Amino acid sequence: MFEKIKKKVRNWMQKIAADTGLSKEFKDVFEIGGVPAFNQFYYFGIFVWKYIYKGYYKPWHRIVAPTIAEPKHERDIERMDTAKAVCAELAGLIWSEQCEVHVTQGNGENQPLNDFVHDVLARNNFWQKMQEHIEQSLALGGGAIKVWYDEKRDSNGNPVPNSGQIRLGFCMADQFVPTGWDNARVTDGVFISRQAKDGYYYTRLEWHKWDGLTYWITNELYRTEIMENQGNVEPQDILGFRYPLEQIYPFLNEETSVQGISASLFAYYRTAVANNIDDNSPLGVSIYANALSTLKALDICYDSFIREFRLGKKRIIVPAQCIRTVVNPHTQEMVRYFDASDETYEALHTDNPDDLKIQDNSVELRVEEHVAAINAFLSILCLQVGFSAGTFTFDRAQGLKTATEVISENSKTYKTIKSHQLQVKLAINQVVDAIIEVAGLYGLSWEGYKIQNLADQGWESKVVFDDSILQDRQTNINEGITLVNSGLMSKKRFLVDKLGYTEDEAARELKEIGDEKSVSGNFLDVLEMGGAE
Repeated sequence: MFEKIKKKVRNWMQKIAADTGLSKEFKDVFEIGGVPAFNQFYYFGIFVWKYIYKGYYKPWHRIVAPTIAEPKHERDIERMDTAKAVCAELAGLIWSEQCEVHVTQGNGENQPLNDFVHDVLARNNFWQKMQEHIEQSLALGGGAIKVWYDEKRDSNGNPVPNSGQIRLGFCMADQFVPTGWDNARVTDGVFISRQAKDGYYYTRLEWHKWDGLTYWITNELYRTEIMENQGNVEPQDILGFRYPLEQIYPFLNEETSVQGISASLFAYYRTAVANNIDDNSPLGVSIYANALSTLKALDICYDSFIREFRLGKKRIIVPAQCIRTVVNPHTQEMVRYFDASDETYEALHTDNPDDLKIQDNSVELRVEEHVAAINAFLSILCLQVGFSAGTFTFDRAQGLKTATEVISENSKTYKTIKSHQLQVKLAINQVVDAIIEVAGLYGLSWEGYKIQNLADQGWESKVVFDDSILQDRQTNINEGITLVNSGLMSKKRFLVDKLGYTEDEAARELKEIGDEKSVSGNFLDVLEMGGAE
């Protein structure tokens, strides 16, 4: 399907090139040098998962429904949107606004670097936006967060003083293609952004690439006319022809080299699910990538459930003589009249006296059977996406059971949440590093401190998730106290693992506790000496 559409678009674009004298070749993003051949993974993986996440995938949801009047009639089936519900539920468990990000400096004297990072995150609405981004990443298999410095410019193109700030961009998996990676992380990639203007689509490719110790950021612009009836073609699939960058982005450099940074200015993270579609790529797969048949079956069951009520309306059979007759004003013939708004009567023509009676022909609704079928598929879906059996189910006595109740019964959901949180932690740590690197590049300050001077002392970041919905916090603390008193855990490890301190914070806290005990002991000695006198 995608290849046919792309071929049609290609032929159309090549005709435009011939008519207008353009010599530049039409390309899609996967035909550009330096982009890995991930086109099949995107076309038949990420793009399909996105349609399902949105709630409508034509090969599933458009079916043939012939009628007497329209033999080729088609209709859209009713949909449960289960994929969206699963991703939203898991994202809510992975992320909460109580998630804490700690940044400590190498000297350990004060924490202006921590306050600066928190200010940048707050200005970018990070705490609220992140849950939405995690949900989308679960659906499409991954996502990327980009960090850059943005400042306003006047009409002459000069920067406006004190207008710059660090920005965060949240990109879905279909807006980013990795081009370089190792076992630890994705290091290079191309970001794809698109806008419509004056009857054209403009697609900007922003390349991030390392060349030794130099970090290069390159921008390219492509243009294509807006076409109707393009089908299921994603923005990445139609680039068009190269177009001058300055025509749309007058203040954007085509190429920028950055030196003096140690990490990429973006973070790509994926789902904690093994890629069983393309094991040679760093891309992740949707949490429901291996549950497509179950999702389709749920939509079929739900559509049947809805039509059970639509087709099972109350019907009463009455003699044909009971139907009204009216005179046709054109032919002057008597015509039997049926009120289309009256859905409870049907006519039956017969001379048999036994049949000339009113009969109730109502159909018994199969509610229990449909509920049982939907619950059966929901149970299968839970196992396929990593939830405990019963996380998504409808119980007639108790209603819809919550994930918190299920977690207390079985730990499979908990394990799934923790594995995804690990991926998110690594990404946030990379974002924090990128924020500090960008601040140092542009000489930013915070409360009188130069960020670069603070960064030169080194820093450590730590992400602590609020597990109160998964575990009882007091129970964890009591468990840690027992281990410390038994000599099975150090006090420093207790502060780090149970209370969320960083290594430096824990060391400083223990030092302060020791100093307080020393001061308290000396103070008591003085009081005792004074009382003795």
